[in-house]
Amino acid sequence: MTEIVFRGPKDPWEFPNWRFETLDIEHHPETASIWMNYRADAPQCYTLNMLVELLQLRDSLRALVAGGRTEDFPFRYLVMAAKRPEVFSLGGDLETFAAAIRRQDLSTLVTYAHACVDLVYSYSQSLDLPIVTLCATHGQCLGGALEAALAFDFILAEEDTIFGLPEVAFNTFPGMGAVTMLTRRVGSALTQQIIMSGQTYTGREMFELEVVDQVAPRGAVRAAAIEWMQEPDDKKWRRRRAIAEARRRSHPITHDELIRITELWAECSARIEERDLRHMERLVRAQRRLVGVTGKSAKPERSLESSSF
Repeated sequence: MTEIVFRGPKDPWEFPNWRFETLDIEHHPETASIWMNYRADAPQCYTLNMLVELLQLRDSLRALVAGGRTEDFPFRYLVMAAKRPEVFSLGGDLETFAAAIRRQDLSTLVTYAHACVDLVYSYSQSLDLPIVTLCATHGQCLGGALEAALAFDFILAEEDTIFGLPEVAFNTFPGMGAVTMLTRRVGSALTQQIIMSGQTYTGREMFELEVVDQVAPRGAVRAAAIEWMQEPDDKKWRRRRAIAEARRRSHPITHDELIRITELWAECSARIEERDLRHMERLVRAQRRLVGVTGKSAKPERSLESSSF
């Protein structure tokens, strides 16, 4: 059985110089935002160590606000982004999943899933802080990475970002929030279509499906996010925060709901057949081959489009 050892919050008085193995933290004073960036040299999936650091960051941000440090470092937006070329995140740690399934270690799957759900639920509630959350994606954003993005208040994506929930390919389903978060955004029928098809979608396609709130040209997601947050006053921020809170009240999400679904995922995954397990292990090898890939040639930029928010 694998256990997660939780760490206490970082010292608020050391902000913004917090150090993590898998994350780079930035404070952007012009937009009163804090950026949590997946490091370029970090694993391209959510390892147990990355989950522990993300949970520690969540608690550290709460301590930052509780400690009054936002007077020195204004904090209205939290942005999730990545510094890896061509890859935002490949989602769940398939290597850990495959090894646990082979040894019939259901407890490890449940432990991992509970940590993911704790994070996703926190994101869905804007960390219980007076902030607006924004996910700024590029490259490949698959599986658990898309589930995490869906928990943020708003999603901004480069138009050629690749989104997908591949779990159906090995006869399981995305169990760390996709069912709940997608349903809240686009309804149950489209949610079922996206999950059961297993296909990938570009950022522009997800924008047209109203999963993504805004698209930006290739390579421009950071600049677009900064532009989106900049304003001479706080009118847009207040409106966005009200919209996010209205969404939470009209389609409430509970931690218990997410836990029940993810335990169903663990049970389903533990029972997949050998051919499905081999397919999962092939995906692990494919993920490894992506390390160091710099990607495609740049595409022509197009004008930024967004929904009204």
